[in-house]
Amino acid sequence: MSKVDWLSIDWTKNNRELSVELGKAYNTVAKKRYQLGKSGKAEGRAVRIDKGINNPNNAIGGKISQPIAMRAAKLSPKSGKFETNIHAKKWRIVSPSNQIFIVRNLYQFVRDNSELFLPKDVIFKRQGGKRGTGGEYCNATSGLRQAASSGRLWKGWKCKQIKDK
Repeated sequence: MSKVDWLSIDWTKNNRELSVELGKAYNTVAKKRYQLGKSGKAEGRAVRIDKGINNPNNAIGGKISQPIAMRAAKLSPKSGKFETNIHAKKWRIVSPSNQIFIVRNLYQFVRDNSELFLPKDVIFKRQGGKRGTGGEYCNATSGLRQAASSGRLWKGWKCKQIKDK
């Protein structure tokens, strides 16, 4: 690549023309124009090439791709409601009848074994945000997590997080 002498450029041309002529990115030319104080001197202002085209990454175009991404995330073993969720931790849970469970995902354990808890304790709720974006919880998961952190019992249940080696 050849080095560009930015001081000898004809700054009356717009950024798009200069970027094509110099073989540089549009943003590089725009940045140099700003750094050298050459703004406002171009004769014709270039209109963005992508003007009027929906961008799936922005708020308006995202309405198209967002539902697709959400469906894919729910099916993914790393992000969905699975034992293999990336945030899942290993737990040792002891029931009031001294039955021991070693589980990989506390929330999945409660969902799969809801009959072990009172019906009112396994009603999952959403928390945080206008649209319920804060995650889900129920009394059983909250109680077991609190029992694990405090070392106390929750309705006769003991819970302890097991560190992976």
